[in-house]
Amino acid sequence: MAYYKKAVYTYRGIMEKDFWRSIAHNDYQLLEGLTIEGLTPELLSKLGTADPELRDYYIYTTLEKWIERGLYTPEQLRELLTQLLQNLGEGLGEQGDDRVFLRSFSALTISEILKYEQSHHFLRKDEVQALLEQSITYLVREQDLRGYVSGKGWAHAVAHSGDLLGVLARNRHVQTRELERIVTAIAEKMTFPVEYVYTTLDEERLALAVIAVLTRGLLPASYWRWWCRPLLEVEAALHWEDTPNFARQEEICAYHNTRTFLRSLYFQLTLAGYQLPGAQELITAIIKTLRELDPGFYSVDVMTIIDPTLNIDDLRP
Repeated sequence: MAYYKKAVYTYRGIMEKDFWRSIAHNDYQLLEGLTIEGLTPELLSKLGTADPELRDYYIYTTLEKWIERGLYTPEQLRELLTQLLQNLGEGLGEQGDDRVFLRSFSALTISEILKYEQSHHFLRKDEVQALLEQSITYLVREQDLRGYVSGKGWAHAVAHSGDLLGVLARNRHVQTRELERIVTAIAEKMTFPVEYVYTTLDEERLALAVIAVLTRGLLPASYWRWWCRPLLEVEAALHWEDTPNFARQEEICAYHNTRTFLRSLYFQLTLAGYQLPGAQELITAIIKTLRELDPGFYSVDVMTIIDPTLNIDDLRP
């Protein structure tokens, strides 16, 4: 009993990081006298902490391990989901404050519950579809796009949204219509005008979510040509030759983010060598879209900028 009192004091007091570190170093096993029911509210209360070590290595990872190991009952997981989904709305639409960590790591924890659900099937269809709608809303409305925050670690709200949608794409209750909604939301996120260029692989995580959709084999190959068309709209606001009326910064960022996302998707598909239904059609659609977004660099003719005397025909296949 004396040890129990000491442990409670520890995790509620100034030594809380040492307490959670001891859990981690004990392979995330419960210490004597403590219960999941008693510790989980403490974990949830610290999930959005701005302390990167406490958040990433102890709080989130403890939740991840306990979920993965089946230490929560289905009803407990439902209760967790309720709280985590509520967290997604905390400060949503704001930029630059610490609530982004709570939203982002709640999204990541939801994805861990859904990974567990893939092999244990405890959620109903209506529950998964409601969760999908809330997850898409979160991705679209999240305005804090920071990846790494100095002194506070990874915010990565967009990346974690991509992880969540990728896991949802693999859920048995998610079918063709829902898969279309996932990839449409991702395309909208990439093309939305923002004053931010993704620099910490957020676009790679969103591209991976698109590939997760592709693995289901439910969307017709022809769909991908249609899906790529709205991505071309980011060029409409650009006026390359009109210096006084060139695009606003937000539109330039959207153009850059869209091209980077398409390249990420292309290289994941080709370098990883995915053999999936519709993969080649998607690759073809990406190439066509990138060519249409290209201001001129994807042609050997651009070399005349470097050397006007160069015989371009010598460079052609």
